[in-house]
Amino acid sequence: MGRTTSVGRARPGKPARRPEAPRSLWGSATALVTTFALGFAVAFVSGSWTSGPDATERRIAELKEAEARRDIDQVGTLIELAKGGRERLTPVLEAMAKASPLPDTAPPTAPTIDEVRGWREVVSAETQRYVDTPSAGNGVNVARTGMRTAVQQLAAAVDGFATAVTAPEPLARDLLTLAGAQRTLALRTWSVAALQLDVISVDAGKGHVHVYLPSGPDSGTIPADTAPEGSG
Repeated sequence: MGRTTSVGRARPGKPARRPEAPRSLWGSATALVTTFALGFAVAFVSGSWTSGPDATERRIAELKEAEARRDIDQVGTLIELAKGGRERLTPVLEAMAKASPLPDTAPPTAPTIDEVRGWREVVSAETQRYVDTPSAGNGVNVARTGMRTAVQQLAAAVDGFATAVTAPEPLARDLLTLAGAQRTLALRTWSVAALQLDVISVDAGKGHVHVYLPSGPDSGTIPADTAPEGSG
């Protein structure tokens, strides 16, 4: 009988170890980001609690108060400038009114070239006083811009008078009329600015202020109100 070979049983032993899975870097990074985000949120909420809406509102109130004080100072400065301008410009405007009066009021009296040169000195100096434009609120800016525009128009009127006195007739008469019309436009512009200054003066606690220039009843300017100076 031939030899038979038997297959031996495998000896029992320890189970084979599986390779250990690598540690997840993504999970660690996610945990780190989550921790940072939570910490930032807590810090933001804590900061907002102590310096959030209340601190912001206080800062806004401080800025508004500072702007209000600045505007009050600017109103006072503009009032003094306008009052001084009225005193300096009134003699020039009265002479211009004689040189080119409103229609049907009086016959014109042509000025001399020396008189016109004197007007130019006064008006040019007044124009320079409005060159600086300090920062201010809209109300002050409107009043100052109106007065600056008015004196610039007066300067243009002076140039018209200077041309008229050296021109031959009948051109000279027409140029005097045009120069007078420019003067009237300047007075109307100033009256609008004077009204604005009156309003912001009352708002600033300084009362009514009337810095209107002499213009005549038929010039189309805005008249001053009847409130006493300084009232309101």
